[in-house]
Amino acid sequence: MAYRQGSGTGAEDTLALLAFDDEFDPLAVDDSEIDQEWMDDENPYDTIDYPTMRNMPETVHHDPVYSPARQGGVTEALQALIIRNPNRRPVLLNIIGLCEGGCASSVISERVEEWQRDNWSVYAPMTLCRMLERAGGLVLEMPETADEHESAEEGVSYLEIHETVDPVWRSTAEALALREEYLSGKSFRAVVLGTDEIRYAEVYEAVMEALAEVPRKLADIESLTDTMDITKSPRRFGQHFIDVLETCDCVIWGDGAWNLTDLGRAMLAELKSAKEA
Repeated sequence: MAYRQGSGTGAEDTLALLAFDDEFDPLAVDDSEIDQEWMDDENPYDTIDYPTMRNMPETVHHDPVYSPARQGGVTEALQALIIRNPNRRPVLLNIIGLCEGGCASSVISERVEEWQRDNWSVYAPMTLCRMLERAGGLVLEMPETADEHESAEEGVSYLEIHETVDPVWRSTAEALALREEYLSGKSFRAVVLGTDEIRYAEVYEAVMEALAEVPRKLADIESLTDTMDITKSPRRFGQHFIDVLETCDCVIWGDGAWNLTDLGRAMLAELKSAKEA
């Protein structure tokens, strides 16, 4: 969890190869063919994940798409997507929150680039949106590409074609509910307060208090935890506590150091109350 450069796994639809027939559909998607030359990172119907997977031998073929049909429901599909892509979890949850009332693709792309600045990913912003859509977490709303006008003087009707289209993505109720669950501290309570990790409560408190003061590098955290007797037997390094806190969304890497999140600050207060009880 502590490595800064990583990505999850997944496979998405790609823009269908255009067919010149009577039933031409410009938004049709054909999963049976993927042509690397046709891919466009900013096109919501394109993909960059595992573009040659279908050409692999059947013995190694694996379709990692998360969908309600495969996982048994929207919540289950989103949960699987997030769990199997832990390094993308903060970004995926942020996208869901950003799209609560609908958000243009251009805005999402800009924000995702910011969020992934310190945690690089091979996934383009629109690929992440497509992954969430396939899992049932987002709905794509395509704006009209032309407006119809009438000229009273000339007695004709004509279409005004828009040169640019900025699709809107909107979060589903299931996605918003799952995001709220993640941001409520459920993971922290289950992992830190509800398991044997509670024996290290004083260590977690010290680490979180240190990060509440100022962002710190791992070496600083290691120096802090190494001074505590409880971490000596069995041996527990500072990396362990950072990994657990990152898994619970209480810390995040940014600007070359570990930062305590807003959720982390709330959980620090809850940890102190649990210790006093």
